[in-house]
Amino acid sequence: MQNFQQRGSALVMALFVIVLMSALILFLGRQLVSSSIAVSYEVQGNRAFNAAQSGLQAGLVQLFPLTGTSSCAAVSPNMSFTTAGLNGCSATLSCQQVQNPDNSGRPLYALQSEGRCLAGDISTSRVVRMEAY
Repeated sequence: MQNFQQRGSALVMALFVIVLMSALILFLGRQLVSSSIAVSYEVQGNRAFNAAQSGLQAGLVQLFPLTGTSSCAAVSPNMSFTTAGLNGCSATLSCQQVQNPDNSGRPLYALQSEGRCLAGDISTSRVVRMEAY
């Protein structure tokens, strides 16, 4: 009888260990999936920021040409990127001439660029603003 009880205790202990290890493996698997999704969003967020920054730089080149006068009308509102690293990303630009608090005779331009990246079902966007004269 005592031998049967020892076997029953060992069986309960083994079952407990199996259940505990299964729960631990399930928890670690969910943590791995969660952290990989977070890394994907972080990478996509950096790509969207770089797309917004690139759009802003392209907008500045269009706003202040080497020859001619500055005008918000020269700034293209939409651009798409096909280069490595920004493939699947786009930038939407807006330009507005605003009141210059330092010198009312010199125009001040407010530029805003929103970068958007789409990869699979993950979509991210970042906004960058700048004032220049």
